[in-house]
Formats: sequence, structure tokens, C-alpha cells
Amino acid sequence: MIDEVSQLLYHEAHLLDSGLFQEWLELLAGDLRYWAPVRAEIARAEERESESSRLPLFDETKETLSLRIKRLDTGLAWSDIPTSRTRRFVSNITAENEESGLVRVRSNFMLFKSRSFTDETILVGCREDRWSRSDKWLLRERKILIDHRTVENISVLL
Repeated sequence: MIDEVSQLLYHEAHLLDSGLFQEWLELLAGDLRYWAPVRAEIARAEERESESSRLPLFDETKETLSLRIKRLDTGLAWSDIPTSRTRRFVSNITAENEESGLVRVRSNFMLFKSRSFTDETILVGCREDRWSRSDKWLLRERKILIDHRTVENISVLL
């Protein structure tokens, strides 16, 4: 299963890096939760226990992600003019079956984003996903833990 899950995550990174956002949306379940809790400067166990009570950096659904992608297609998304170039690196992938029938997938990521001549960003963190599989794989939940102490406006999909 780990080889199949790894290929799935590599394929997802390729779709996002290539700007194939509509195809990426097809990997998302209708009831998706896509969120990034704010990191706290406390012990890790305490941070995990309190993360749901803190305001997230973002908390999206498939519907809100679809709207963000449609906005990119209008040419009015100033945060992406000129178009950003991105490259995602995914590593340290683990996968395990849950009793619920979902597959819990953990991975580390590094994202490089370049826009214009002087705007370059590197984001590093980990993702904790829950995927379902019937005819095809669908992402049900993605929790993104960004390792940076401060995070500026995040206009890219992780």
C-alpha cells in the first residue's frame, strides 16, 4: 500500500506544480476538511491537545478551494500575477489503515514558490491526511502543520 500511496502523493504534487487545479479537485471528497492549525510555542503533546481550540491559519472545504481556483482563472487574482512557479517535494510518507476504513497518511513537504524577480518563498512542514478508496482515492481530510514560527499570506495549495 505504501508504494501506491506514495505515487498518489507524487501525482498530487505534479498536478499542483503544473497548474492542473481542476484535475486536483477531482482528488478531493465532497466533505473535505483542509486546514492548518496555528502552531504554538508549547510542548508538542500540549500543542496537539489544544490545536482545535486555536484559530487556524485556514480552514477550507472543497467548495471554498473550488472558488479559490475559479478566481485564479479570472485573471484577477493579483497574488498570482505574474503566475507563480512552484515545486513541491514530498517525503517520509507513512500509511496505515484505520478501523473506519480510511487510510491515515503522514508526509513531510517542502514547497518552493517563485513569483516575479524577487518574491521567493520556501515552506516546510508535514501533512496528516485521511484518504478513502473505492473506485478511486479521495482526500477526506488534510491537516497541514507548517514548521515556520511566522507565516505570511499563504496563497498556494499545500
